[in-house]
Amino acid sequence: MKKIFTLLIVFCGLFAVLNAQTALDPGKFVNEQITEAGVYTVEAGKSYAFDGRLDLTFEVTIEGPDNGWIGKDANPPVLVNTPAADGSARQFFEVKENGSLTLKNVLITGLHSNDEVVSQMIMNTAGESFIVDNCAFVDWANFALRNKSIKGVMSVTNCVFLNGVRLSFSQWGGMPIRMDVAPDSMVYENNTIVNSGRLFANMGPYLNCKMTELHNTFVNTIVMNHEQVGYQMLHANNLFYNYHWIGMNTDNHSVPDLYINQYMTTFNYFAWGKGRLDSTSLYLGQNLFYRPQEVSDWFVEFGGDSIAESLLWEHPDVDSFVVADDNYTIGTNYAEMEPNFTTPVGNLDKIVENLHAHRLTPTEDWVDWRSPSPVTFTDEGLPTLSWPPAFDLSYSHKGLQTAGTDGLPLGDLNWFPEKKAEYLANRDAIIVALKDSMANATAVYDPLTMDATPMITEITVGIEQVVRESMDVYVYPNPARDMISVYGIDQAGSTITFYDLLGKEIEFVQLEGLNTQLDISNLDKGVYLYRINTSDNVSIKTGKLMIAK
Repeated sequence: MKKIFTLLIVFCGLFAVLNAQTALDPGKFVNEQITEAGVYTVEAGKSYAFDGRLDLTFEVTIEGPDNGWIGKDANPPVLVNTPAADGSARQFFEVKENGSLTLKNVLITGLHSNDEVVSQMIMNTAGESFIVDNCAFVDWANFALRNKSIKGVMSVTNCVFLNGVRLSFSQWGGMPIRMDVAPDSMVYENNTIVNSGRLFANMGPYLNCKMTELHNTFVNTIVMNHEQVGYQMLHANNLFYNYHWIGMNTDNHSVPDLYINQYMTTFNYFAWGKGRLDSTSLYLGQNLFYRPQEVSDWFVEFGGDSIAESLLWEHPDVDSFVVADDNYTIGTNYAEMEPNFTTPVGNLDKIVENLHAHRLTPTEDWVDWRSPSPVTFTDEGLPTLSWPPAFDLSYSHKGLQTAGTDGLPLGDLNWFPEKKAEYLANRDAIIVALKDSMANATAVYDPLTMDATPMITEITVGIEQVVRESMDVYVYPNPARDMISVYGIDQAGSTITFYDLLGKEIEFVQLEGLNTQLDISNLDKGVYLYRINTSDNVSIKTGKLMIAK
């Protein structure tokens, strides 16, 4: 009995050591306190300062209290950094060989007390794992998170990224994540990204990564460029609102001859994989791409944008991928559906002002289009927090609330908590179904028959009935070339009339059925007004149509 009692004491002591947590002292620099592997806790409502970069060659977890989703937690712990001796902003972490980093339930700001903004917050150069859950990253210039390790696991879930912007007229930088190369596994799910420069980048030539990018909400992205190449990539059920608002650069741009400006639109996969198609699989489907009318109107008035919503995939090598590889599947996606956010981000006027200056007067002062920083500093250099942000990106569009491959709302499900619980309960089956879609998708983009199988379609069977009942009517694609569809009105005798900008009637067409295909090849390049009327001459929709030949 004495031996058993002794073993029990030893076991309990070992368990206590393995589960020991160290509370960080907000009165001391974090760097002074984290000197070995362990779990370090931080308190709600407290700020914790770094004295420059902390290099990790061991396993570290920093964890705040779990008070629900960070996007609505009014009092999270805040991590801040101090300026260098020369006044420059400084990085927080670098994860090196044998190191691992896990962050949970904290807010990290790249804004320093002298108003300098950090270039990158955290970089993984050779670590074993890099896991971030339920964190907020605010105010950075180039990369919030950066990965240079080709091994291990990277997971980013339930996070909010706000204000990733170079403080200049620039389409570069501002990435929530840059992957110079990719780890073996990458999970990017249920995140909200507001005001960012670009998305991911390239992932390197190794084709080693299995990646899921599911149920994320992206709002106000300057450039919609992914560039990644992986072994298996599943991109579905995301919401891209005001995507690529700087436009596809043709004319009216400060650097019109720079080649990369000519093709950078949305999901551009590098040609490294072209000779290894059997090693690459992709499903990209049932995402929403939406541009608000204010941005579209600017391009209608001033020109310089060649993006058509059925032509988001403009890297020439990708077309050969789609034709040659049955496992490289671009499913149908959505466009022209305004989600109707409960509380929009609210900086659209400033975005249009920045767009105008960026393209037409780039030598003048930069127009700051960011949302107000949630972290400010007192005269004594102490941080104060105003959180959560004022926007609420839940939305009222009934069709989009069931538009995912899984029948759930598009975008970050943290805005729909009950639906998030449903997603987590069924995630394994949802992933299996997406993998199955690569082999058995029934609606895919084929560049050889693009008019019949566009990458972007207005509707799929899954939400057709919902849209019909709400009487939403859509004219797409816009801009268009030779054909458009008018969807959503099945009343006999309905019509669409086209006018020039002076109000002169150009063409009058009778609509036939719920989805009418119209040949507009006889219309010249330019901008037209249109009106859709019912048979009793009631106007149910008006708008502008841009025709690009």
